[in-house]
Amino acid sequence: MNLTILIISYKSIHKLEKCLSTIGSEREIIILENSNNALIKEVIEKKYKNCKIILNNKNLGYGAAANIGFRNIRSQYAILLNTDIVINENQLSNIEKEISSCKDDFALASPIYDDLIDFNKNKDFDKNLNTSELNINSNESITKVDLIKGCALVVNLKKFENKNVFDNKFFFFFEEIDLCKRMKMMKENIFVFNKIKIIHEAGGSVDNESNFNYSDFRHWNYYWSRFYYHKKHYGYLFSFIVHFSKLIRFFLSTIFLFPFSKSKFKKNKSRLTGLFSSMIGIKSSISDKIINKLD
Repeated sequence: MNLTILIISYKSIHKLEKCLSTIGSEREIIILENSNNALIKEVIEKKYKNCKIILNNKNLGYGAAANIGFRNIRSQYAILLNTDIVINENQLSNIEKEISSCKDDFALASPIYDDLIDFNKNKDFDKNLNTSELNINSNESITKVDLIKGCALVVNLKKFENKNVFDNKFFFFFEEIDLCKRMKMMKENIFVFNKIKIIHEAGGSVDNESNFNYSDFRHWNYYWSRFYYHKKHYGYLFSFIVHFSKLIRFFLSTIFLFPFSKSKFKKNKSRLTGLFSSMIGIKSSISDKIINKLD
């Protein structure tokens, strides 16, 4: 079985090299770099001969970049990784064995890692997605779930027409929740491979020296995506009702925190502008430009 590795990167050469260092040199690896940084391409491709880097002219967001990567994959199966994932060749081989045992009867899967357990139980994403009792020490090799994260995602590309996996309208956050929701509606299986434990250094996919205002970016996009997700699956009115109290709270917090705490003011301003932008239909693809104006 040929499992192709797809990695999404954003100006994170040190994190990218750390991720690559634990993977064998024989597997095909495609890296989507969400910038036009030619130096990253030159350094990585020279050092890792099994890597191909595709440079985007700008930051397209996680899902849109991943979709480009999937269309460049020839194998039926791919594993999508963040640069903050630590995985080795033995674990990748075991994933292939689990895929084979599933007999093609799944759309998405994931190895297990610590924060996946809490993520799976989070009812704040969508109360209609069922939680599962994931356990690092489970005796079962596979657990069927409704929800998995996108940072270490095994994808059966045969299940997706034209290899369009994610909704490109999500720039960051909720893209995998939307994906899992759609797969559940299509009655496709989603599995967690309990016997394959990897490491996810959560929040470490962007280098510290990056000039990207990552914290504000996350707050902006979380609430943009949360509103859009509920609007997409349950309608605008439902999403507006769900988020109206948050809109008022973020607005009041932004006003009253301005004289007292710059950091809390910025956090609530990011949340407010992200949520309001989604409500009035502003695309999330301009979120990086908006965040740069929040300083």
